[in-house]
Amino acid sequence: MNAQITLLIADRNPHVREFLKRELLVEGYHIRLASTGREILEYMSGVQPDILILDPDMPDIADISLIERIHRMYPQMPVVVHSLVTDIVHQLDGAHPIVFVEKQGSSIDHLKQAIKGILETV
Repeated sequence: MNAQITLLIADRNPHVREFLKRELLVEGYHIRLASTGREILEYMSGVQPDILILDPDMPDIADISLIERIHRMYPQMPVVVHSLVTDIVHQLDGAHPIVFVEKQGSSIDHLKQAIKGILETV
């Protein structure tokens, strides 16, 4: 059952956070929200989510350094980068479990598929 799976949704835009929360609650996931890099790191210092859904454009921490810090803390934790910026994919080293889903009209369907795909491999 998905209720045992915790997703941490991190996006600076409150409308995006709430939209993703609504859509993924319907799928049965347990949802936590973060609006800054600091909130992500604070939450993860206590509890590790099963998957982090991250728009790395955080107001307080640079995108690549945030992902690097997360992977130093939890090297095997899957991260779904959900962003408009596609060049970030080329900046990542490929050594960590990262999936990229570009924000666009039907990205929620792609995001749900990415989450399911990750869960099938763990």
